[in-house]
Amino acid sequence: MTSFDEPGERDRSHDETVARLRALATDGVPPRASALPGELYGAALRHFGSIARARRAAGLPETVPPRRRWTQATVLDELRRLHDLGLRIRDRDLRTAGHAGVAQAAQLLWGGLSRARRMAEISEVRRAARRREPWDPDRVISEIQRLHADRRPLASSKVDPRLYLAARRYFGAWGEAIDAAGLDYDRVRLHAPSYPAGHLLDQLRALAAAQPDLTASQLEDHPLAQILRRRFRSLPAAIRSAGLTAWPRLERRPVPTPEQTLAAIRARRDAGRSLLRREVRRDDGPLVRAAVRHFDSWQNALAAAG
Repeated sequence: MTSFDEPGERDRSHDETVARLRALATDGVPPRASALPGELYGAALRHFGSIARARRAAGLPETVPPRRRWTQATVLDELRRLHDLGLRIRDRDLRTAGHAGVAQAAQLLWGGLSRARRMAEISEVRRAARRREPWDPDRVISEIQRLHADRRPLASSKVDPRLYLAARRYFGAWGEAIDAAGLDYDRVRLHAPSYPAGHLLDQLRALAAAQPDLTASQLEDHPLAQILRRRFRSLPAAIRSAGLTAWPRLERRPVPTPEQTLAAIRARRDAGRSLLRREVRRDDGPLVRAAVRHFDSWQNALAAAG
């Protein structure tokens, strides 16, 4: 094959080919021809005429020893030998130490390294047991308050996942746990609401036109209400901004007394119904409002109800 490379470029490519062959060798054993990258394979043939001569130029044996023929017995013997040398018999450790062959053979002949390890009577590699820290609602609240006092971020994507999951478990949502800790959820969110104010007000006007008889408690439970509260601080503020009057329809329903509020909370508990604020608000919005009015927060009302 005729080469049109300049002499200097040809010499440099020659030296690079030799260096790459040496780099791919393992313990002085050259790589197999089938394992060479196409570019390197072509360069070796171009400069040396054959892979064997290219290996010799790199100071490596011209031939590659035949691959070891594994049997179930030799796999177990090799695993025991490596284990006695102090190597952990795990796939990652075997491959890192240059023993990928026995790991592959264990997979093919024994159905996996775990079974081969058992057959070789090598103690299994166990992960260190993690100490599970107990979580409860009080700990969730105190941890949130501690993070807030330390000026640490309280966005759900920034806190310890264990704290986030515990908050979801005991309060139903991260925002609910933030509220229970006495903090303003809007102030700790990583991102502000992305809904344009005008778009939200148009949605509110459309809702008023479509459901003119909607009551205040029904609006409280509407999915749009939560977004409006976060953007306009309160539902009445959003209603005023939308220019709506005499809507939603006010209900003539007396506010429960503190005693009636606690009795209703206990009744839900005795009936096995959820006491998560968002669940109660969906079923009985006035009960949540009465609890906040009389006890300052839903969590305080739950504590008063025992």
